[in-house]
Amino acid sequence: MSQPSVHQLFRRLETVGKGAYGSVHKGVHIPTGNVVALKIINLDTADDDVEAIQREVALLTQLRDAPNVTKYYGCYLDGPRVWIVMEFAQGGSVRTLMQASKEGVIEERYIVIIVREVLVGLSYLHKSAIIHRDIKAANVLITASGKVMICDFGVSALSATTTSKRNTLMGTPNWMAPEVAQAVPAYDSKADIWSLGIMVYEMVKGAPPHADMRDAIKVMHMITRVKPPRLNEGEASKDLRDFVSNCLRELPGDRLAAEELIKTKWIKSVAKTSVSVLRDLILRYDSWLQTGGSRTSLAEPLDWENEEKKESVCHSSVHSLKFLTMHIPQPTTHSCRRLRRRRRRRLAI
Repeated sequence: MSQPSVHQLFRRLETVGKGAYGSVHKGVHIPTGNVVALKIINLDTADDDVEAIQREVALLTQLRDAPNVTKYYGCYLDGPRVWIVMEFAQGGSVRTLMQASKEGVIEERYIVIIVREVLVGLSYLHKSAIIHRDIKAANVLITASGKVMICDFGVSALSATTTSKRNTLMGTPNWMAPEVAQAVPAYDSKADIWSLGIMVYEMVKGAPPHADMRDAIKVMHMITRVKPPRLNEGEASKDLRDFVSNCLRELPGDRLAAEELIKTKWIKSVAKTSVSVLRDLILRYDSWLQTGGSRTSLAEPLDWENEEKKESVCHSSVHSLKFLTMHIPQPTTHSCRRLRRRRRRRLAI
């Protein structure tokens, strides 16, 4: 008996985001009615990176029990596309929620809860020798219940040990630590701590430092030459400003680790505060949309869907790699092998 196709298992709804490696959609698991996130990547586009896809799937599988990390449900090959099925966050990203806030910034009473939850996730990642390498407001999601999740592991790295250094240039320039942006990168998990500090700055100010500069190379050059950014006295509480200072130290060794930052005065001040307060941000965003706010989400067909309709391509050749809604078995290397074969075939053309 043949496996059901991905199109028999899932229905794609609105598009909630687009990036270098594909698009992310709200979707429904048809057999159960469960709402999921569908990350669809076209392997035949010029921008695709099979190794990044393999890395993300492998890390998400490894991190299925990690706290405050987006839950991974399964992966499917659909012709030239990969469908990665994950937990859906109704609130979207923190960056998206900032749009509905006054002057595009979030109040400190919400920021501290978001940061506390991100620290829990980062602490787990770093103890597992994983560096996220792209911490920013756009990569932190909030669910309908207020749960905070770190997402987008496409550029994450698995270190050989918790003390080893990476030397690959990865991440988004404005959030990069100086040791990542330098000519010869050499960094460890403390690079994520710098990015977290920039993310706090971003939530307070509405944008990261050097946001007015459009040249990524110039931004990276600036990061390595200027003093670490700081928030002014009137922009945030002393405890928040001290927290940012502990993240944005020029030397990685001077930055506090995630588990140490959890013990700081600012974070401990909300130790007993529930994440449910973050639902206020989602309600505000929904109200903003209803009163004329514009969201980039779309429900219209994607380019490849239009092409397949025109060509009347059937989906009977879809190969399922595995899907379970709750308990997912240990993955095999089958999916990665297929992705590697596809990559070799493409490189041979």
